[in-house]
Amino acid sequence: MKKIFCILLSLLMIIGVAGCSVSEEPEIIENEAVLGNLSSESSSETIEITPGSSESSSVTESSESESSSESSSESKAESSSSSSSSKTETSSSSESSVSSESSSLSSSESSSVSESSSESSSSEEEKPVQNTYAPSGETKAVWISYLEYQSIMQGKSKSQFTSNIKTMFGNLANDGFNTVFVHVRSHSDAMYDSDIFPWSVYCTGTEGKDPGYDPLKIMVNEAHSAGLKIEAWINPYRIKGTSNTSKIARSSPAYEWLDTGKVIVLDNGIYYNPADEDVIELIVSGVEEIVRNYDVDGIHFDDYFYPTTSESFDKAYYNEYKSGGGNLKLASWRRQNVNILIKEVYSAIKAIDSSCRFGVSPAGNMDQNYNTLYCDVYTWVTSKGYVDYICPQIYFGFNNKSRPYLGVLDEFSSMITRKDVELIVGLAAYKAGAEDTYAGDSGKKEWINNNDILARQVAAARNENRYSGFALYRYDSVYNPASGVKAAVRAERENLLEIM
Repeated sequence: MKKIFCILLSLLMIIGVAGCSVSEEPEIIENEAVLGNLSSESSSETIEITPGSSESSSVTESSESESSSESSSESKAESSSSSSSSKTETSSSSESSVSSESSSLSSSESSSVSESSSESSSSEEEKPVQNTYAPSGETKAVWISYLEYQSIMQGKSKSQFTSNIKTMFGNLANDGFNTVFVHVRSHSDAMYDSDIFPWSVYCTGTEGKDPGYDPLKIMVNEAHSAGLKIEAWINPYRIKGTSNTSKIARSSPAYEWLDTGKVIVLDNGIYYNPADEDVIELIVSGVEEIVRNYDVDGIHFDDYFYPTTSESFDKAYYNEYKSGGGNLKLASWRRQNVNILIKEVYSAIKAIDSSCRFGVSPAGNMDQNYNTLYCDVYTWVTSKGYVDYICPQIYFGFNNKSRPYLGVLDEFSSMITRKDVELIVGLAAYKAGAEDTYAGDSGKKEWINNNDILARQVAAARNENRYSGFALYRYDSVYNPASGVKAAVRAERENLLEIM
């Protein structure tokens, strides 16, 4: 009898162990979209412009990666046919702290993430969402890119565009979002009636062609009618995603500056030279035009700053600076040029409308920001008169091998010392249901095996002292996802809405 009892007890134990080993994680179909891989914006995904466009050749947008070989500065692996596109996921070749020139940065402000951060992120991955309380005044934003305009604006009448944008804003408002970052100048162009920049190719298919209505005016009216705040999103230095200068409209200020040093032509694109005083004045004037003429709630800069680390393109400018008595090293001088722009933009906005906010969305890697893009985020968040907020693109999962979410979140949050500078966390809605190719073995399947990552990331961010909100990249990724990830995106969105 005792022997039979022991056998029965053993069987019960085996059944219990087997039951515990069954995974409770939902099975989600893997996204078939392939994320591109780039080094300093050199790899690209092609965006086709409609026939008849002055940019009928492809405009390229860079894909980001997190592998050690990709030190990308670009933010948009954006496919026009799939919303599995990315904004910025940067990773330096060494995940080390900022170089000797940035000695003012403390170890907690460097881009390296310790093993302990990685371990804590891994354990966090297994915890349920805990902090579900939305703080008062929390920004709940979504980016609307120029890529969305290709389907809702290009070739559309005023009434058609108005209907399309009204539907989009209605979806956001109904789900509890309260802010939109809308692209108004992505390529030295305008989604509005400008005296400075030509009409965007994404309005009509031809750069410089008047669509017959003012898209930004409509967007401001419809956003406010829906109860949403609207911020005008600008890429300050980017002119084209192609090296073909014939694609620049003759009405563009960039066309007049070709072969002057004010415009940089690289293999992967055309950019304004950040060192040129006329360029700074142009960008500031463009911002002033928007703030004066439109009731926008903010101006929002992306992470396009210096397009290359090459010493050749601005050598003449740097030599002139040195001959005039300047003693900064090249990298510090470049950071100073960007700082001048940021500070002047901030001052210009506040002089016109003190309630209009100014924020920048830097890459999610401080080493990348500081040493490749030459944007000194640390100065912006510790000194007066630069920004009202930063919105770092923390497009990493909890289990990302080199850049675990919690470590990067703490890194940016701990940098902010000014009480008038807030932290809005940029999150990668486009990763839902997809393989995170460059996250390492620990994070590769994270977005496939879980459907509450965005919710847990927001909950974690709410515990940070300077936290004021989050932003999802981008609209189509949330509301028009690729067929292979629809179920995963729906689950992620529903879990996020539960804590909003």
